[in-house]
Amino acid sequence: MRQTIKRPGKSGNGNGSHQGKGEKQKFTAPTIPSFQLPRESRKHYTPYLLVRDAAGDTGARPLPGGTVFWESPDVWVESSLGINQPVVGEPNRVFARVTNLGWQYATGVTVKFYWADPSLAITETSANLFGMGFADIPSGWSVVVESRKPWVPVEENGGHECLIAEAYIPVFDPLTSPMDPVDDRHVGQKNEQLVQVAAGMAFTTKVKALNAVGLEQPLTFEVQPLRLAAVHPLVEARARMLRVALQGPSPDVLPLSLRMHDDGGVYTGPSTLFASRLLEQARQEIAGTSVDTSASVQIAHTARFAPWESRTVEIRGQVPAGAQPGQTFTFRIVQRIGRMIAGGYTVNVLVV
Repeated sequence: MRQTIKRPGKSGNGNGSHQGKGEKQKFTAPTIPSFQLPRESRKHYTPYLLVRDAAGDTGARPLPGGTVFWESPDVWVESSLGINQPVVGEPNRVFARVTNLGWQYATGVTVKFYWADPSLAITETSANLFGMGFADIPSGWSVVVESRKPWVPVEENGGHECLIAEAYIPVFDPLTSPMDPVDDRHVGQKNEQLVQVAAGMAFTTKVKALNAVGLEQPLTFEVQPLRLAAVHPLVEARARMLRVALQGPSPDVLPLSLRMHDDGGVYTGPSTLFASRLLEQARQEIAGTSVDTSASVQIAHTARFAPWESRTVEIRGQVPAGAQPGQTFTFRIVQRIGRMIAGGYTVNVLVV
């Protein structure tokens, strides 16, 4: 015989009327209030800060092997000569554009600004902190943060140092790989130089090369000419200041040469940054996700370096005598450890 179990308490059907004899009592499940935990998901409910490595960067890290990571559009300097034209001995204003892709308001964002000698590989020990800035960034917004302390470039490098910016929130959105734009979306790096040269004139660019690994090994250096479809914004801004009518990127390749100088046994301190990059490169190659975004190679030079050894790479070039004012040329200097790109430096040439 089927038995109906009644709930204790007064009888009724829940709406004030009494239940008839022989009817089963209906059971209504209690309603559980919905709630959300703050910071439930790092992707959606927390600040998600980004200093882009290139236009279209969404913050996915690590970057694929072979990515050009030193041309961040979110790090720049302003001086009396314009944008990204540092002036030696003069206070230069330095900025970083920081984007919050998270769903939560980013409060207390800290931005650190560093300079380093013109280098193809920058480590924690070769960068110099010179300023800081702070900001609050709403969800989905980008904010330009200026270093509270201006940067005064040194004479030794002609003002052509590299710049790095790190934007983070301690505890809630911290740095994961300091000084490493390949593995950390909080880090942006700008290794670019603008050279102004008259037609027929020669120029020289010097950068540091570093074996940032604790073992002797060969390093490969490439000079890659770029045939850009549009004028680089850095060059465009400078041309406006000089009132030079832009002719656009030249289809020709500049005649260039590479020379390596032995700096007399210059060594840096240990760093784990490039060891972790090598491991990530190997992992991507095994997984088949490694890509190479390099351009064609004009010059390739390989040299064997001692552990932590640093030398100077000198690039000499000459603008063709028939070049017109307003023409532009661009090339990259790239350092590789095996297949891995350890770093690079981009040179934009404006004919004046």
